[in-house]
Amino acid sequence: MASQFSRLAAALMGSGVLVLSPAVLAQTAETDDAPVYLEADNLEDLGDGAGFLATGHVRARQSDRTLYADELEYHPDLNRIIARGNVIIHGQGPHPQYADEVELDSEMSAGLALGFATMLENNGQMAAAAAIRRSNGAMQLEDAYYTACELCEDGDQEPTWRLRARQVIQDPDEQMIYYRDAQFEVMGVPVLYSPVFAHPDPSADRHSGLLFPGFSVSSRLGFSYQQPYYWAISPSEDITLAPRVMTNVNPLLFTEYRKRFWSGAMAFEGSLTHEAEIDSDGERFGDDTWRWHLFGGGEWEINPDWRWGFGVQRASDDLHLRRYGFSEIDRDRGALIEAGNRRLVSQLYLEGRTQNSYGSVVAAEYQSLRELEDDDTIPTIAPLIRYERVFNAPGAWGRINLSGQAVMLERETGTDYARASVTADWRAHWVTGNGIVVEPYAYARSDSYSFEDLPASYAVPEDSFSRQLGLVGAEVSWPFYRPGSTVDWIVEPVFSAVAATDDPESARIYNEDSVSLDLDASLLFAPIRASGFDVWEPGQRISYGVRTTGQWGESGLASIFIGQSYRIDGDPAFTAGSGLFEESSDYIVAGSLEIAGFTADLQTRLDSMDGDINRVDLGFGYVSDRFSGRISYLEVSDDDSSRSDQREARANFSARLTDRWSAIGSTVRDLDRGTSRLTTAGFRFADECTELDIVYQREDNQIARLGPSESIQIRITLFTLGGVSPD
Repeated sequence: MASQFSRLAAALMGSGVLVLSPAVLAQTAETDDAPVYLEADNLEDLGDGAGFLATGHVRARQSDRTLYADELEYHPDLNRIIARGNVIIHGQGPHPQYADEVELDSEMSAGLALGFATMLENNGQMAAAAAIRRSNGAMQLEDAYYTACELCEDGDQEPTWRLRARQVIQDPDEQMIYYRDAQFEVMGVPVLYSPVFAHPDPSADRHSGLLFPGFSVSSRLGFSYQQPYYWAISPSEDITLAPRVMTNVNPLLFTEYRKRFWSGAMAFEGSLTHEAEIDSDGERFGDDTWRWHLFGGGEWEINPDWRWGFGVQRASDDLHLRRYGFSEIDRDRGALIEAGNRRLVSQLYLEGRTQNSYGSVVAAEYQSLRELEDDDTIPTIAPLIRYERVFNAPGAWGRINLSGQAVMLERETGTDYARASVTADWRAHWVTGNGIVVEPYAYARSDSYSFEDLPASYAVPEDSFSRQLGLVGAEVSWPFYRPGSTVDWIVEPVFSAVAATDDPESARIYNEDSVSLDLDASLLFAPIRASGFDVWEPGQRISYGVRTTGQWGESGLASIFIGQSYRIDGDPAFTAGSGLFEESSDYIVAGSLEIAGFTADLQTRLDSMDGDINRVDLGFGYVSDRFSGRISYLEVSDDDSSRSDQREARANFSARLTDRWSAIGSTVRDLDRGTSRLTTAGFRFADECTELDIVYQREDNQIARLGPSESIQIRITLFTLGGVSPD
């Protein structure tokens, strides 16, 4: 993390150095021997060696630097240059600098600019009554201000925000910047003031110091204040300490540590407090104990193709993260395994990737944050090994993919699982002269299994066996295109046929990796529809459907897909809730519409026997200059004892009330429980330099002992400076 004020320092000090660089017009300076070319409407010799006076459209150029002014004095006996009136200097940086008057001393090492102003990166604007460069390289700005907001040309309207300081001094020896009488203005009104302030020079690599604080208010934690401190331990190592004080509960310490190596990096973050459990109102119950969490990881390159790394995700209890407002989902650190919903995972991995091959080895251990899930029943991956290589077949015969996988899963309580698989997969893509697309494929696999501590429903507590599986098939599509005067149509019938071997060992397999399946348009024509290796779909089947698309105007689009699968032979491999349990699968209907800012999309499964809706995912959205919003509805209602019905609605919107103010809101509603899991409502202010959110939030995830939580959050982002957020 870096100081939010470092960008201000870059604004106030960086350009001042450029303006007063001794090489601006150095005709005789030792630091620059390039000649100066001077143009003006009039050039007057002051006589007696006193120098020259250039007036009227003065332009002085040296190398890639150019100075414009109304008049310019050059005194060779004093080695002094003075430029006055509408002074503009180009070539000292990405933006021109402006001044009413610029004067350099005899050695060109010190100077003065009056009425100084400049543009900076990201629309930043800085000005000062005087900018002074001293002979030791120190810079001093008098009566300076900085803003990223647009300034009214007639001066009648104040910028949204502006940072002022009576004096700003940059000390190059200490690599520090010091402020006197600094104040922060909003709409021209001072809201924050500090008589003195200091922070590291942004030109320095890194410096230790205080960072921007964080604020929040909630019914659970009360008012929270968090003050980070950044400690630059070494050029490749730093740590941030961020104690948080809360009115309802004991203080908490948040820490972030980072370190870089020549071939990689690692980073950790964590929290620690000594507290009892707390409910939604901040009431304590239970015993005080140490509560903490630790997220982190590291990754290093072995060579350009291979890397190794690790990840750590642990918490003291299943509610600590939610209790203090931390996300249960760690940031993406490049690790191979994602934790999943309300689970944490720690892992060690090795991964290699080339143009036509991939290999990995990973060992992982899970921690559950779910209230009724025992960690002893969650398997430890010890390890999972994968390797695959792709070969291009001769001619137009497609590609061949050879792969192998081995995995061991161990539990403290429950079944231990081991499997090794070798797979060969071939697929080609052919297009006939009349536009028919043919994609034939073949698949062969050999699996070896070993189980220990099988459930009582199995014939034996331990079992080991092998099986050989295979299939052949093809997918055929024939797209038809018909242009029209207003609408262009594309109609694409799709058909596939698959013949797969039987699986005589299916009853002996303890299913670990293919527990559930939900049929949709993307899976309907897939040769392997199981998500893993344990479930095999035997027999012969066909799948058929048609996709129709209409396009009009610049953005008009409508499409619909209808399809189904039919099992000719073989036993059902998936559960009743999958949509593939019966011989005739559920009908898959998917569609979308885009017209004049309006969008709609639908994905649904209809029971082939009675036409009942087994799943529907429906959404509507609209976007215009002043309003954007989306409403979606999800319902899953299968006759599957392994899961209950689910109905959920989501909505979000943003409506512009004025050019700068908008109303915003969102909700996630659990229709079965009759509760809203997350609801937000508030206002947003946004212009060219500022974003301000004032949001009410209510969270109720129906997690026992924790209860719902309400909060009012204020997020402020000042472009180029940073922001304040409760996160």
